[in-house]
Amino acid sequence: MGRLNHYLFAKIHGYDYKFAQVQDPKRRHGTWYADTVIPYLHLPLEWLLNYWNIVPETLMALARDPADPINNDDRGRTLLNTGFMIAQQSSRTKELFQAWDECLGEKRYPKCSRWGFNWPHEQGAFGNFIRYDFNGSQDIKVLPCAEANGCPESAHFGCMGRLVRHYWIGKGLVPAAVQESVLRSFVPRLHEMFLHDYWAGIDRWGNGSAMAGIP
Repeated sequence: MGRLNHYLFAKIHGYDYKFAQVQDPKRRHGTWYADTVIPYLHLPLEWLLNYWNIVPETLMALARDPADPINNDDRGRTLLNTGFMIAQQSSRTKELFQAWDECLGEKRYPKCSRWGFNWPHEQGAFGNFIRYDFNGSQDIKVLPCAEANGCPESAHFGCMGRLVRHYWIGKGLVPAAVQESVLRSFVPRLHEMFLHDYWAGIDRWGNGSAMAGIP
């Protein structure tokens, strides 16, 4: 269902859609990949980029995790959630992802291997090492937890996923969220088509008798 949501979002706005099916990761936990739902399919990515002030120099954009000691890195700073990420193509972005992927090898980042299987896995590696290494003024954009993390059911954490929802609180909530996103996007269009056809019938026949079910 989550893939369907992403696919519809891409097709509505004319984006390419790529689904990467990876093999079982070696020497790392399976959470080194992500899941999200886009609740408002009609909002283009360009609108989000502008709203969040993501500039050409930005390498990545990620949402902050809930403010809780359990979500702090080794320096006491709140982690960034890797369930939803925006990455912009550049040689430096490629360098960032390569450093992140190779983090567990500890050639560049000593003591990173513990995040292979210890929670929060890839998020711990990014939060404790990558974001401190790639820390230019525009390198990493921090998005509000309330807008790009969590879901309405996790609002008590301050993260309700207003623009992008990440269902770390309950994967079973994803299907209903996708259904809601589809209804929210397509029902107004169906209603608009209905009204168009209805008034076209009025103009043609002088009353609504041409429309089935219209008195």
